[in-house]
Amino acid sequence: MEEEKFWQLLSSKLTGEASADELKALDKLLQENPGFGLQTQMLTQMWKNDKPEVSSTDDFFDRHLQRLSNHPDIHPVVLTETAVPDPAPVLEIENTVHRYRWLLPLSGVAASVVIALGLLFSGSVFKNNKKENVAQNTVTTRKGSKSNIQLPDGTIAWLNADSKLTYNENFRGDFREVTLQGEAYFDVVKDKSRPFIIHTKTIDIRVLGTAFNVRAYETEKNTETSLFRGSVEITLHNSPEKKIILKPNEKLLVNNKSLLTSTQTEEKNKTRNASAVDITVGKVHFEEKDSSALENLWIKNKLVFDAESLEEVALKIERWYDVKVVINGDDDLRQTAYSAIFENENLLQVMEALKITGNFKYTINKDIVTIR
Repeated sequence: MEEEKFWQLLSSKLTGEASADELKALDKLLQENPGFGLQTQMLTQMWKNDKPEVSSTDDFFDRHLQRLSNHPDIHPVVLTETAVPDPAPVLEIENTVHRYRWLLPLSGVAASVVIALGLLFSGSVFKNNKKENVAQNTVTTRKGSKSNIQLPDGTIAWLNADSKLTYNENFRGDFREVTLQGEAYFDVVKDKSRPFIIHTKTIDIRVLGTAFNVRAYETEKNTETSLFRGSVEITLHNSPEKKIILKPNEKLLVNNKSLLTSTQTEEKNKTRNASAVDITVGKVHFEEKDSSALENLWIKNKLVFDAESLEEVALKIERWYDVKVVINGDDDLRQTAYSAIFENENLLQVMEALKITGNFKYTINKDIVTIR
């Protein structure tokens, strides 16, 4: 029911017939269903271009499976596949067309658009439905571990601790899509015909061929994208019509809390205003001695704190050493900023260094670190 309502509201918006209440309802659906963001982007582009882009595909699936089977030593990686038989193509296409014919009353421009969109999008919807029914691979890393994997198209992805990457097993279709929870560095193989798209809880990142780092832990206050080569286009889930383009050595910070609450603020103001979201575009930070970007030093097994509060430091320590950090103190203690780079130091060494800088006391009892 939600998907049918989404198509109805989006069609009304594209034709300019949507009321203020309908626009609010669409915003709410986009906020509650992040997956609709990409569909909105695709259909809006189709509306502008009259028809969807048809693109060629390359099948690297066999080689991808071979690569996975040849690396039994990747212990932190968990691969799961759940194959579901494909539906009958003819029946699926017929159902798709009829499904979108009755979404709006058959009168006026909006009704014509619904039929047109149903016919135009039937091929894409059919492909997407098939894609959703093929096997999914899920790569996960536990706290205290990191890993890397080569995706079916040859793209390399490094996963930081406590992260999860999900993708379709064969990467067929018009897009190469992955879903990320946690932190990952991507070196994407260029393919102009098939953009590479990373979905996170708050933003989508679209690229052709580039290298960048994405930090999207749900427990942290910001979602961060750092670009090192090429270009990326970032879409906010609650404002899919607005795009943010990053250039090399630029970094985007999106405040997750402001993004999740901005829709409610906009409803009160009765306008969509992206400025309601706390967004910052800054520069990637580099290490002085060798000009390495601090944002991806974790790949080199370096633990980095870059002017981060003790609360943020604690979250990194938890994932890096697989412990629980408890802070017993006031806001001054929690918000004290730390900058440091640690390489191959154990937990005790890191805590001793932070203790000197922060002037606090701590205890370590098994896997619990208490700061006071």
